[in-house]
Amino acid sequence: MYLCKPTRESLASWRQLLRDEPLNGTDELEKALDAVNLDSEDELDGLLWDYTRLFIGPDRLPCPPWESVYTSPKRLMMQDAYDKVREFYTRLGIEVGSADVMADHIGAELNFLAILYGIIESDPKQSVYENLAEEFLTSHLRNWVPRFTTDMEEAAETLFYRAVAGITRQAVTRP
Repeated sequence: MYLCKPTRESLASWRQLLRDEPLNGTDELEKALDAVNLDSEDELDGLLWDYTRLFIGPDRLPCPPWESVYTSPKRLMMQDAYDKVREFYTRLGIEVGSADVMADHIGAELNFLAILYGIIESDPKQSVYENLAEEFLTSHLRNWVPRFTTDMEEAAETLFYRAVAGITRQAVTRP
């Protein structure tokens, strides 16, 4: 939801995914998705504007989606956190596959965690991956996502992006 612009198709897919594979704690997100009228161009434009304003620009971003901005003293991109996140990815032989997405982007970091959890689910030697997932959560996501999602909730103009912020914070901070 952080890497894809909200389109009619993506919103419908997210709705269907949550119906097909219900998850605990996603009630607010489900309500927010169900509240979006997929036939309304105005609503879709409003979501696209919120996405653009929050994560892309043209102006100063209220919640920059990069870890290094939240963890570097001068709030700059491509700082220590960027390099350290890339080191984690390298440990699993993973690279961010898009030149448009930096390694410490919230979407890239959450995708990496999803890959780890997918391996844990399918691999009987899961303790190594469980340790890696916990280390990644502790060293990275838990250090900045609570502030990022608070900024996002305060800045979001749509119920949908406030719900995305809440579910993200919940997923990263729960034990």
